[in-house]
Amino acid sequence: MIEAASLCVGQTANPVERRPLSSEQVSKFSKANNALRQSLQALADDPDLNKFLGHLLVEMARQFETNSSAVFVIERLQRRLLPHLIYDKGHLIRGEDSDHPTIRNPRLLAADDPVWLTFCRGQPVIRHNPQSDTTRGWTEAHRAYYTEKGITGILNVPLAFGSEVIGTLAIQFRDQRTIDQEMVDLAETFGLQATVAFQLIKMAEQSKQIAIANEKAAELGKANEALRGCLDALASVPELDEFLGLVMGALTRQLGAASSVLRMRNFEEDVLTLDLVYQEGRVMTPAEAKYPVDLQAVPVDKRQLNLLQQPATVLHLLDPSVGMPEKFRTYLLGLGVKTSLVVPLRLGGKLVGSVTFRFTEDREFSPEEIEIARALSSQASLAIQLTRLAKGARQSAVLAERNRMAGEIHDSLAQSFVGISMHLDAAEAAPTKAKGLPNIRRANELARFGLAEARRSVLSLRSGIQPGGLVKAIQQLIERSNVPGILRCELQLEDIPDERIPSQVQHEVVRICQEAISNAVRHAKSTVITTSLVWNAPDLTLKVTDNGSGISASRLEQTAGFGMANMRARAEKLGAKLQIETSVGRGTSIIVTLPISS
Repeated sequence: MIEAASLCVGQTANPVERRPLSSEQVSKFSKANNALRQSLQALADDPDLNKFLGHLLVEMARQFETNSSAVFVIERLQRRLLPHLIYDKGHLIRGEDSDHPTIRNPRLLAADDPVWLTFCRGQPVIRHNPQSDTTRGWTEAHRAYYTEKGITGILNVPLAFGSEVIGTLAIQFRDQRTIDQEMVDLAETFGLQATVAFQLIKMAEQSKQIAIANEKAAELGKANEALRGCLDALASVPELDEFLGLVMGALTRQLGAASSVLRMRNFEEDVLTLDLVYQEGRVMTPAEAKYPVDLQAVPVDKRQLNLLQQPATVLHLLDPSVGMPEKFRTYLLGLGVKTSLVVPLRLGGKLVGSVTFRFTEDREFSPEEIEIARALSSQASLAIQLTRLAKGARQSAVLAERNRMAGEIHDSLAQSFVGISMHLDAAEAAPTKAKGLPNIRRANELARFGLAEARRSVLSLRSGIQPGGLVKAIQQLIERSNVPGILRCELQLEDIPDERIPSQVQHEVVRICQEAISNAVRHAKSTVITTSLVWNAPDLTLKVTDNGSGISASRLEQTAGFGMANMRARAEKLGAKLQIETSVGRGTSIIVTLPISS
């Protein structure tokens, strides 16, 4: 690994006495100068600096009449040399692709190692017999490498930029020769060119990295802008389905995709169902996009789960072996799609869908592009979650309204129908039609009243309290509940401050009273029902007592009738306390205590 380092220790070339140059030496230097000029011209003409380094290695091997040379880079922090480019028997090989032992078994030197310190002084060094030398720390792998290559000597010159040694240039010989000072000087001249080229490569790489970083920053800036736009849209669009469409558009434009599709997971059937298609600059339904019906649902099978377990998956459709059903592949190729980027959508760790971006070119994606796609796709997950919550809220609201209307209809009509039934029974039992006529008239009045209540409920209007307030409403309720000879309803009132009781509270109290009377008549077979309304500031207390059959405590706990549940729900809504006092054969009392805030 460290042929240059180990050469540094005490084996620098001996000084050579300067003598007049022979015609042979003049010819040699002339060729060397010509080679250097060609190298400099190559550096000026070829923008690929690695190619220039390769040209330099070839020229250097030619000048030294050998067929092996290399350039090594120094990693100062790790204190090691690594091959960057190797020329061997007519071939240029990148360091990482070579069979040099340093690649497989890097060797680290201690900071105070004499070999390392000598190398860092930047001295040219000559090394003989690398196949058998065991004195300079070369491993058996190094000696075997040089033996296999037939290398019998090495000349190293440092690549120093300013005071920093950045690498070494190595000329490797396969014969026994004497290396004189002229050879060392020539090698150092090549080393200077290699240093310049190497530093330019580093600067180019740094510039490239800066350009890439700037490009990434610009991409991230656009991604952040897209995210911000999505969040702004969330605050402005009236419908969350529209927000989901805006997110799909933003994702597709940001990634430069030709189109995209959103699939949602149907957990009951365990399939991914096509939900939205974004193409031609707008969101479409699958029908608008003319998406084949038989391709709109994808089973969540083992293959699909494996695909969607990845953070993102790139599918190259031009590859016949791509992990995709042939029918899908054929359809997408027909649209001009060559690459698909599939990003799973997850909520709470659960797979809820996927977004697929479609591209008309066969392309790869950088890790940054994948991360941007995932970050933007999280907006789709947010939109899906919000849409689900909104739909759930709407369903809850519909359910609550349905229950409210059912309660209104039940509480208003049940009592009316009970009264109608009792009056008709009384009329039928009357000895003459004349005596039964008042009961029929009363049943007719109750029917008209019940019809009006039903209409108000269907129109989602509160029945409200008639002029006169709570007291008058309770009085009318008791009056309508009386059936002479069958049911006597009595009312006990104290001074009730109607003006202090909100109209909605009055309405709920009337409905509870109505349901309590209806239950007493229908289930307890009562003949007398007494209702009292008492004001004991700040509490308003309603008590409905009947003389019916009553009910046992155990049976009361099991009773789950709509009427009883509705009374409890109304009391809970008001923040009131509802008590039921009953026992078998001793009647029932419904007591509601409601605090009225000042």
